[in-house]
Amino acid sequence: MADTGTVVTLKGLRSNSYATSMPHQYAATIKHFGSHFLADFLLGKAPAMSVTFEGKTAEFPGTVEDMLVEKRPSVTLASEKFGELTIDGYIMKPDASADLDGSHQMHLVSSGRTVQTRKIDGLIGVRRVGDAHDSVLHVCVSGTFLDERVNQERTQFNFSEKVAEDLTKECVQKAKEEIIEQEVSSYETYRLGQLEDFVDHYPSFGFEAPQALLGKTPVNADTHEAFAKSLIPHKIRADKNRRELVQSVLDKLTSDDEVKPDLAEEIRLAAEEATRDENRQLMEYVLRRKFIIEILHALLGKVRILNGKFETHLEDTFHQLICPMRVVGGDPARTEPVSHDLWLLDERLAPAKYFASDAQIRDFMDDDGKDRVDLMIWDKVHGLGLGSEDRLERVMLVEFKKPERSSYKDGYVIGRQMNKYMGQLKEGKIRSYNGELIELSKDVVFHCYIIADLVGDIKTDTQGWNDSPSGRGKFTYLGGEFRGTMEVIEWKELVRDAKVRNQNFLEAASLSFANKGDPIFPNRESAASEAAE
Repeated sequence: MADTGTVVTLKGLRSNSYATSMPHQYAATIKHFGSHFLADFLLGKAPAMSVTFEGKTAEFPGTVEDMLVEKRPSVTLASEKFGELTIDGYIMKPDASADLDGSHQMHLVSSGRTVQTRKIDGLIGVRRVGDAHDSVLHVCVSGTFLDERVNQERTQFNFSEKVAEDLTKECVQKAKEEIIEQEVSSYETYRLGQLEDFVDHYPSFGFEAPQALLGKTPVNADTHEAFAKSLIPHKIRADKNRRELVQSVLDKLTSDDEVKPDLAEEIRLAAEEATRDENRQLMEYVLRRKFIIEILHALLGKVRILNGKFETHLEDTFHQLICPMRVVGGDPARTEPVSHDLWLLDERLAPAKYFASDAQIRDFMDDDGKDRVDLMIWDKVHGLGLGSEDRLERVMLVEFKKPERSSYKDGYVIGRQMNKYMGQLKEGKIRSYNGELIELSKDVVFHCYIIADLVGDIKTDTQGWNDSPSGRGKFTYLGGEFRGTMEVIEWKELVRDAKVRNQNFLEAASLSFANKGDPIFPNRESAASEAAE
């Protein structure tokens, strides 16, 4: 009996859109063919086929079966909207999706033939499935609902995209519950651990329990960036609801109406909400401070080899950590405020806005001087300056010296630079935040700090000075034309003092400063799954 069948030969393709889209290599051709008819071969609805290209032949369905890792048991979905649907699940090698958009696929089938293939990565979440966590999921969906709504050519369904989306979501949810439930469970455990780690780093997002927050994120969100992007709208709404609750209680308390007995409960809830939000904000602030102190501490103990010698890092490295260089804070020409960590020097400077850091004198004074001041602060905070209409009563000057530096060139004498700056300041005017010039009071008080280690020349120069009240170093009173004090603060004492000042914050947040080699942030243990890789 003669063999029966059909032979289709493609040759001499013209240079048009078909030719440019046609694969030109054997491997690409076989992947394209196998992916396109994948569901037909998996369901056993397609006849045996041979595809020959460049003298090599691939047999189907054998080639597709070679990509099959595991056939999962079929499940039945009894849907109120779509009737009874059969879902067949196949764990496939990634090559099965090589010619398709995405990794995991759903094939909508009618009369044994694939009519539509839909990418379901965003609904599955898990990147890879299977025992080895290196495969992809293909599901074939069939049922009367689909058979009755396919066109005559069986190339398209006659329902809307919204219906297709709803059907896909129901089928994917069923597949997640009964076909790949182990992979999904493992991945959700991994996601929860990642979310808890995210909240550890950014406590202001912890406005609900981690499990509840997880339910507000897309199933494929498993990074800090993805969590932040999806939770920001919910955080805004939670903040808005909290403000409205507090405002409602305040309005009732300040109105002329009689206070109702049950208002006590509303006041308690409002206070609790305000406290929880304050604690979250404080936690984020404390983490940043801990981070900066840990870095400064680590830098002081980290030496580098320079010209065959062990050397500490330059003062610019530490200066940059404490405050950006070559900037003038409060400059009206700047579009963004300058962030800094001046609280390391003095807690009163945390909100400081008006300062010059490694800036030329002419950048913030009516002076053509090109000398650079390490750091000068003239803020309104705690008496370190007044408004533009008044004279400045107090100014802070800071010099940074390299840690452990013992000798200085050019006959350096401690305080000489400070004297030069103070002289220029008393003779000139400083530009305020609005560009106006402010004079210094005749009795202006200077607070001068030199951040350096008491070794070598500096130790010799300060032997006649007093021990500073803070215990951080040495200080002396200014005399002659200047009023105020000059203090040398050792680097290690600067770190120690910052730790002491922030210890209560850390204890309130259940944190502590790290020992050498410890991670700065909590090392949260999570049941991370290879399925998330």
